[in-house]
Amino acid sequence: MKKLLLGIAMLFSVVMHSQDFTEQLKGVWSSEKTSYYVVILHDSTKGFEFVNFSFEENKSLPEVVVEEGKNYVKTLLKNPSNDYEVYITYTLKKGELHCKFEGKKSWESVYRRYWIMTN
Repeated sequence: MKKLLLGIAMLFSVVMHSQDFTEQLKGVWSSEKTSYYVVILHDSTKGFEFVNFSFEENKSLPEVVVEEGKNYVKTLLKNPSNDYEVYITYTLKKGELHCKFEGKKSWESVYRRYWIMTN
């Protein structure tokens, strides 16, 4: 009985931690190094949805989630206009979104949350 209760407590802890990550990840993020914003949504039935858009370039690019871990999400971003593909691994560190890009070139960038103000 003790093992069952301990198992339930550990499962509850893992589930609560993953929900915290999901909630913290949701929002609008961007970096000073790009004109693109990434919108991260999450639904309990659909999972994550990532959309990149740029007002400057007048484009939107969807991302496909290829892998989810306890504290990261990995996506594939394709730009059909130039056949560019890049894998992006998103993690959170101290309230910032760390993005590791892997493709023809590899680099890392830090995104900050943007708050949308409504009237």
